[in-house]
Amino acid sequence: MDLPYLLRDTVRESARSWRLPAALALGIGFGFVERSYTGARAGLVFGVVASLYTLFLGPLPWRVLVPLEEDGRRLHKLVRWAIAAAIGLALFAVLVIPYAWIVDAVYQTPNYLEKRPREFLLSTLLFLVGGWGLARDVQLEQRLDRTIRRQGRLTAELEEARLYAIRADLDPHFLFNALNAIASQCTTDPPGAEDNIVRLSSLLRTVLDTRRRALHSLDEELSLARDYLGLLATRFPGLRYEIVEPAEVELSAVRVPPLLLQPLLENALRHGEHAKGPLRVSARIEGPTLTLEVRSFGPFRGGREGGLGLELVRRRVELAYADRANFTIETEGDECVARIIAPAHPPDPPKAPPANDRSSAPSPLAVRTP
Repeated sequence: MDLPYLLRDTVRESARSWRLPAALALGIGFGFVERSYTGARAGLVFGVVASLYTLFLGPLPWRVLVPLEEDGRRLHKLVRWAIAAAIGLALFAVLVIPYAWIVDAVYQTPNYLEKRPREFLLSTLLFLVGGWGLARDVQLEQRLDRTIRRQGRLTAELEEARLYAIRADLDPHFLFNALNAIASQCTTDPPGAEDNIVRLSSLLRTVLDTRRRALHSLDEELSLARDYLGLLATRFPGLRYEIVEPAEVELSAVRVPPLLLQPLLENALRHGEHAKGPLRVSARIEGPTLTLEVRSFGPFRGGREGGLGLELVRRRVELAYADRANFTIETEGDECVARIIAPAHPPDPPKAPPANDRSSAPSPLAVRTP
């Protein structure tokens, strides 16, 4: 037991919140009572000193010998209680006996303690009970603080686990279909098959990387969207798509959750009318705000029963940005528009461009098509 630390902790905890004002108020009241009984003006000072003495030192033996978490056999507990009470009596004697000597010497009232046995007994009992009560109050408050902190840590860990669980989720059917398409492409278009293997590798690497980071740069996200759509175009040769990004903004400075766009692209592919026009992905930076849009021809018909894609996006946005972002999906004219409006994150130190970014430098408003 680190006694100096426990003493400092007892003083610090005893001075918190209501304890110090309450002790001072009781001490002043006790001082007035003591003065009225003895006629000694030192009674006022003694009342305040006694209250502070009880507040700061009274809990100490109970905290040392009778901790709240202490367990053991009943006899051991009784011994601890008896020792704590004995130390409390010794501390009280250190306070009262010098005061009695001073009163006897200064105010000529011999046998001060003998004349007031009831007051002395009551004061001793109050010191012991007050010290025990303060010790229990401090211990309970500290336990409550630890519980609240532990609950906060567990809540944060739970949110992190939930974010990790839904951070990057590729549909297994997409992987199987992509591998089958690449396998069939190996005999008809070997260079295209090689490109698609690189695309698929980039996607899988990103899924694994999300174990180490909850966010990545916007240029990585758009590059992954390009790879994802490139793989889909292998399976659906009629699919056309465009990715629009602002060239005047350093995209590596903007942070987004990995594979945030993937469920929106999958939803647009399943429910869009691609024969009428291309699927469009756009990113806009307006001051501190990032706007991501996925547009596909055909009206929005509501979420599919049992579908998880849109709910997955909502949860990713909520966990990554809390209440500072907004996700909507609605019909605008002939198109279904999925839109995410979120704050742009502060830039990280400069990074090398992703290895899978095979594009050239964009024009002031670059539109890329396969």
